[in-house]
Amino acid sequence: MTYDETGVDRTIHRLLREHPGDLGDLDQFHIGGADAVDLLIGGLALTEGDTVLDVGSGFGGPARQIARRTGNHVTGLDITPAYVTAARNLTAGSGLDDLVRFQVGDIADFAPDPPFQAAITMHVQMNIDDKTAWFSHIARCLAPGARLAVWEACGSRDLSWPMPWSLDGTDSFVVTADALHDSIEQAGFTTTEWTDETPWVQAWIAKTFADGPPAGPALPMLLHDGYTRVINYATALTDGTLEIWRGTFTRNGSSTGRA
Repeated sequence: MTYDETGVDRTIHRLLREHPGDLGDLDQFHIGGADAVDLLIGGLALTEGDTVLDVGSGFGGPARQIARRTGNHVTGLDITPAYVTAARNLTAGSGLDDLVRFQVGDIADFAPDPPFQAAITMHVQMNIDDKTAWFSHIARCLAPGARLAVWEACGSRDLSWPMPWSLDGTDSFVVTADALHDSIEQAGFTTTEWTDETPWVQAWIAKTFADGPPAGPALPMLLHDGYTRVINYATALTDGTLEIWRGTFTRNGSSTGRA
């Protein structure tokens, strides 16, 4: 299993002791860091009292950022217990406990009551084989008319391993942007926006790594063979093997696709 790190909470505490107050993008488990989350927030069209579901919430950076920017309540769901523990501790340290909570779980078994008014997922579907079923589970957790924002890698399955989401490719199911888009719509969503953000990501990579790896804490420090995974990913995004697509969708009122 790719996501089997167990000591991330201790590593985060050590890094923050060594670099007080410098969280950087340590808690952003996706390309583009905090800037990418900002690209998604507007598409959620949140109003006061709306609740947000973060599917595959990782270390909790996007969930906390949404709560901090909007004041809305956010629930993060992730299958990796160590990630949820780290997310909870980082949230307690940030003073956002009243707005953000995290729980261990699989979206297939998650049954919120009442449903959410918005959801995000960032760099998760690459590990999902049956994408239509997976997005159908997300749709089931949302109220009719709710917004879904995605930030996902698409492209070739012929990649150099390891990647951030897979150590050897056995749990990787990357598809083209057209195929992913079709799966989301078949799951019970209508497209509001579907945009190729690869040029934006390429510019972000060039700026972020212009002087080498950023100083201070960094996400690769938390992952097995983290720097190799990030370098392989950045190379694939630069040479066109992979693309990054941003999407905003509306949950249909009458159908959630197949379960």
